[in-house]
Amino acid sequence: MNAYDYYTELYLAKVGGEERQFAISIAECAEIFYCSARNAKLIIHKLENLSWIQWRSGRGRGNKSQIHFLKELDTFVKERINALVSRQQLDQALAFLQAHTLPQMLANQCWARVKKEFGYQTNQNKQKEQDILRIPINRQLTTLDPARAAITTESHLSRQIFDCLVNYKVDSDTFVPHLAHYWEHALDRTEWRFYLRKGVYFHSGHELTARDVVFTVQRIADPVNHLPCHWYFDTLLKVRQLHRYVVALTFSKPTPALLYFSSLNLAILASDTGYHPKQMIGTGPFKIVHSSNQLLLLARFADYFRERALLDRIELYVAPKLVGAKKMYDVPQIQADHATHAKRFEEKGSSYMIYNLNKSGPLQDKWLRLAMNTAIDRNKMLRELGGDRYCPSNSFIPNNSERGLKAVGDAKRIEECLGRSVYQGERLKLYYFNHQPVAVDAAWIKNALARFGVCLEPIPWPMDQFYNDQFVENADIILGGEVLEENVDLGLIHLFKDQSSLIRRMLDPKRLARVDQFMDLFIQAGTAKMRKEAFKQLEMYLNSEQLLIYLYHSRKEITFNAALSGIRLNAFGWAEFSKLWIKPSSSAEKLIN
Repeated sequence: MNAYDYYTELYLAKVGGEERQFAISIAECAEIFYCSARNAKLIIHKLENLSWIQWRSGRGRGNKSQIHFLKELDTFVKERINALVSRQQLDQALAFLQAHTLPQMLANQCWARVKKEFGYQTNQNKQKEQDILRIPINRQLTTLDPARAAITTESHLSRQIFDCLVNYKVDSDTFVPHLAHYWEHALDRTEWRFYLRKGVYFHSGHELTARDVVFTVQRIADPVNHLPCHWYFDTLLKVRQLHRYVVALTFSKPTPALLYFSSLNLAILASDTGYHPKQMIGTGPFKIVHSSNQLLLLARFADYFRERALLDRIELYVAPKLVGAKKMYDVPQIQADHATHAKRFEEKGSSYMIYNLNKSGPLQDKWLRLAMNTAIDRNKMLRELGGDRYCPSNSFIPNNSERGLKAVGDAKRIEECLGRSVYQGERLKLYYFNHQPVAVDAAWIKNALARFGVCLEPIPWPMDQFYNDQFVENADIILGGEVLEENVDLGLIHLFKDQSSLIRRMLDPKRLARVDQFMDLFIQAGTAKMRKEAFKQLEMYLNSEQLLIYLYHSRKEITFNAALSGIRLNAFGWAEFSKLWIKPSSSAEKLIN
């Protein structure tokens, strides 16, 4: 805390009306400041020197001092916020607003002032115009380590910083060269070779070579690192540098899915730095110039080996109050002159509930799981809750859900299943990630099951604690959701194979072994038709054993200012940052035909 924080907290604690002079003791000040009496005296002295208060010490033991607040709170706070905004210290402005419980009207005015600085901005910096995109986010980010990233926001940001050997092109359903300009494999696909582009540089200035690819593969393959995608290289015999720009991987078994693996999780790290939260160095279109719990600042990488980004900077701030229900890309300076458009898309994936089958208890009983599945009427849920929920699901793939759902809500069938189960009214802990729409889902599900005597206790859990195993150990059920990659096959592989997946963390070893049998067939499949059949068999197994409850598919809407160009949304609902741009205001006049 600084002097501004101390004055604000002291004012809020003592002033309730127009009167600004009060009796107060040093002990009271220490309690308000959360410090010792000695430090409270130093703070009071500092506020006096700043001419923000007048202080008259009480005479004699037990007599309180007198304080007179010289700065009216509204003026004081607005001046502070305006000063921070004018110096582009938005992280400090946000920290100030989030730290103090201001009167509602004052808080609304301050948040409105700060919000104007978000969206697409054009700033003059040392006589050079800079295009900046400022985005508020709901929470602190978890890891951006490409080998660990499992949450949509982190996955998207990681792709701005790091690059892969190959990329997937969704419109043609093919893999295309990226860091590797060419690759080849043995007929049985037990050996692969990748040929790297020359002149690709990391953000540190280090040239990318086969040594960096070898380092990245070995890092993931080493079980000591406990990376969730370690299984990629379960059958890897060796990885070696054949030439400065050629790397070879040899496997004990055919590995036809290696190009799928050569995606985000296999993004190449610099061998001399590796990955460290304070030193994230990749070859991507943006580099990190600042990273803290409240702010991530990305700058365009001028030496990027492909087409360089059109944005100069991207700034992401933790500011939940500025995050709307719809993701927005605004252009505040010209908003009055341009309409706002929206893009809607249907997410690939599904929300679902999964049981913790590593715990003993009534959920080990398939009859109870079947009763719960039958009791949740998805159609009714969607009618009553609406929002982004648009289609009941019985698969992670929306097109598969069109086959229709089995009958739900049959009271007689539900009671029959419960009667055959061992359930005796035990309270079951339903953990969910602390996001408003998910909290609404949890409350609705609790009420739906309570009608039949099934008792749920919804417990919120912060998304930035996704990788913390405590909630998995404590939960009986987790309410989650999966948004698949643009490459749906790759998304399914991650969902069922990565150790960070809720499915792998919640299912017991015996059932996981069965899941792995289906996924091995999926991964080894030589055609899309064979993969589709393997996944169909897997979902039939999940449904027959009642291992999870599919809930619904989601539809998202992204709004953006019509002046903003280059909008291309990925499967996670994020725009590709490197393609965004805006026409300068000086070019707004119409062309003459």
